[in-house]
Amino acid sequence: MNKVLRLFVWIALVAGTAWASSPLRVPVHFAITNDAGLGNEWFVVGSHPDVGAWQVTNAVKLVWSNGNVWWGDVGVQAGTALEYKYVKRATAADQIGNSANATWWPDGDNLQTNVPADSPAPHSGKRIEFYTDMTNVSVVYSTLATAGFEATGAWHTVGMTRAGPGLRAGEGRHVAEGVGTEGEWLRFTFNGLRNGTNVWEGAWDGKDYWTPLDALAVRDRQVFNYVPPSNGVSSSRIVTNYVDSTAEHVTGRWVRVYLPRGYDENVGRRYPVVYMSDGENVFPPGGGYGCWHADTNADAEIKGGRMREAIIVGIPSSANRTVEYLPHMDVDPDGGGSMGRANDYADYLIHNVRPMVDVGFRTKNDRANTMHVGSSCGGLLSLYLGTWTNVFGGIGPMSGVYSTNFCPNFRSWLAAAAPHDLRIWQDVGNTGYELDIDGISLYDDNFDMYWQLVNFGYAPNVDLRFMFGWNDDHNEAAWCRRLPYVFRFLLDVREEPNPLQTPALSATGAVDQVSFPVYAGAAYAVEWTDSLTNGWTSATNWARETRPWGNRTVNLPALKPAGGYFRVRGQ
Repeated sequence: MNKVLRLFVWIALVAGTAWASSPLRVPVHFAITNDAGLGNEWFVVGSHPDVGAWQVTNAVKLVWSNGNVWWGDVGVQAGTALEYKYVKRATAADQIGNSANATWWPDGDNLQTNVPADSPAPHSGKRIEFYTDMTNVSVVYSTLATAGFEATGAWHTVGMTRAGPGLRAGEGRHVAEGVGTEGEWLRFTFNGLRNGTNVWEGAWDGKDYWTPLDALAVRDRQVFNYVPPSNGVSSSRIVTNYVDSTAEHVTGRWVRVYLPRGYDENVGRRYPVVYMSDGENVFPPGGGYGCWHADTNADAEIKGGRMREAIIVGIPSSANRTVEYLPHMDVDPDGGGSMGRANDYADYLIHNVRPMVDVGFRTKNDRANTMHVGSSCGGLLSLYLGTWTNVFGGIGPMSGVYSTNFCPNFRSWLAAAAPHDLRIWQDVGNTGYELDIDGISLYDDNFDMYWQLVNFGYAPNVDLRFMFGWNDDHNEAAWCRRLPYVFRFLLDVREEPNPLQTPALSATGAVDQVSFPVYAGAAYAVEWTDSLTNGWTSATNWARETRPWGNRTVNLPALKPAGGYFRVRGQ
């Protein structure tokens, strides 16, 4: 073994994409040069949850390159004073979940780096509104929390101020400012008095709330990133439609569509769409292999403020499932020489199913808001749809079948032409059929695909998330357990416009410039008028913000009418 270790860490500032994924995270480059030895690989683990919060089993895997260089660009929260170490681990499936399976480097003090801070927020900490009939209300919280690891730090208590009446009789609106740290996942609950008795109010399912939102409203045990309607919201529901096929070799089928809470009340709201293969297993009762329970999983994540409200579409498989999900450039090894028909399936999905969804429901149908999730051969299909069609901006291949014995030509094409602008969730278990399904190790193949994606330029926590399902087999029960994390990553709730953070701002009178805070998902316009008794005219507009926050300064002299007035409005 090479006894010489060389390590590097530097900060890479990268331009934002259409996704602007994972707000407040900056790619940090880690590298160590060492011959890890047969069966071993290097990881990085550190003091922040983005690099595992010192939990070895949550360390971020590095990838090998020539010269025994192990490296990776890992998204870490901006402004973090990070301590970290490299960890060598055996990656055999029966060892990787063992926390004792670790050789740490260096032996002594931790390595350190300072992740550059983001632009200062126009506010300090998070802002929480709580609608309740309790009095003397406090919010109790911890900020050392993350979507995948759910580590918890010290608990703190902040008193809430009654800011006015609530939305129904007997209810008050209570506000707390400066709670926790912007950009972090927040774990919290409420404490107060009801009829003179001390009570606790937790999440809708009896657990604490978890959310990354920096401004939120809590009502009826649900977290909102907008002011909830006074009459409450309707529950989610599932609509079933038959969608005929114009695609060659693909038959029509009954498609089930999940509509999130409040769909009927929020008539001006449009929603991202997640298409899911093997739709017979997506919603209850499920098929012969079990159920993903995508509806109740989504309900829980939405109510907890952990994912965007979204439409979910389950498309059932057919008797020709394997061939329909196999890329068209490959031959089904068990199908009597049949060529893959994933391009025909894509034709059906894009030109038959998607128009039904877009016409029948209020969707956001741009690429960034169109996603696909699948498992097993459906995971391969998901990767194919994301890379081949240029329709899907986010994909969730779970336990994907990537073997060179199964799809060698697709793998070759992917290695040469993979797009770099997707958001990708990838996962795999480490037992049962994940280790041996018809002689194929999905565990090894998913490790290999992770290595390829990192080399393509994808960065963990930024546009790639890889999750091990410890002791998970290749089945619906395992995918059901991991699905909430898929939703959190692909449907990051911070990317939804937040009316709690975008009130109309005003700057009137004879001024030369105006400065105002801006927030993710909102667009702003300067408006002017000759008289406050007249209507307002838009003078300038901007594209929607992608950063979580910032400040904008606008010079006005060229626009200003003599004696006129100006204001800034969030849209």
